[in-house]
Amino acid sequence: MTKSPRPASSAPRWRALLGLVAALTLGLVSAPALAADEIRLLKAHSAVSSYRGQSWQDVTYTLLVKNLAYEKFVYVYQKQPDGSWVNLPGTYVGPASPGFEIWRVTKQYPSWGANPEPSRDLEFVPRLVVGGTFYWDNNWGANYHLGRNDGPMLHNTNVLVDASFWRANGDLDVSIDVKNLAYTKSVTVVYTTDNWATSHEAPAGFVSGYTYAYAYINSPNVKNVERWQAHIPGVTGASLKFAVRYQVNGQTYWDNNFGQDYRHAGPTP
Repeated sequence: MTKSPRPASSAPRWRALLGLVAALTLGLVSAPALAADEIRLLKAHSAVSSYRGQSWQDVTYTLLVKNLAYEKFVYVYQKQPDGSWVNLPGTYVGPASPGFEIWRVTKQYPSWGANPEPSRDLEFVPRLVVGGTFYWDNNWGANYHLGRNDGPMLHNTNVLVDASFWRANGDLDVSIDVKNLAYTKSVTVVYTTDNWATSHEAPAGFVSGYTYAYAYINSPNVKNVERWQAHIPGVTGASLKFAVRYQVNGQTYWDNNFGQDYRHAGPTP
């Protein structure tokens, strides 16, 4: 789902942008605020791939952002190998629970070309700018840290769908990241093809390691995140919705895409 542009004057956006540039240039913030729920890290992912003598680093940040105003700027403030800091701009993904949005920041550092960029361990802080006020999620002053080939890190959530894709035969595979809260656990995809008039379950299985592009990620990784995989059989032509149930230590956690459910229109046979 994409966010449609709102017909409005561009002046407020340009004024906010000029104010942001000025504040960053001076190293000052007019109204800083430690984020409570205005912006929160959900997931960070970093992996270094190598193929035919070339290497590159893929970095992705997934953020939960409070919709304080239509005009907003979402960034990840990331430390560079030389010690400087840069703002990596985010892109709107879609709505979350009422009053919140999902934003994503992606960046690739290739080893080739006129200006090759080295892979790097990550230190970063998500930032939100609304109406001249800067909010940041700085992990209570410790900043966030992720090794260059650590794979996923989950924060503010215990379970999150990574990806889902159709097989040629109409089956759906779902990849799920969970925090390893205990050895004994259950991960299940709950799905429907009739808008929850009825529901079905597909158990997920633990994956000890997996590839990401041309990188290999251990499971669990150094951030104690495990990869689980579920398989939903034979839903060709159906409109499918699903959520993930994670049971561990007597607790049940859900990822239902922040109340939106995960949705797929079945492939045409």
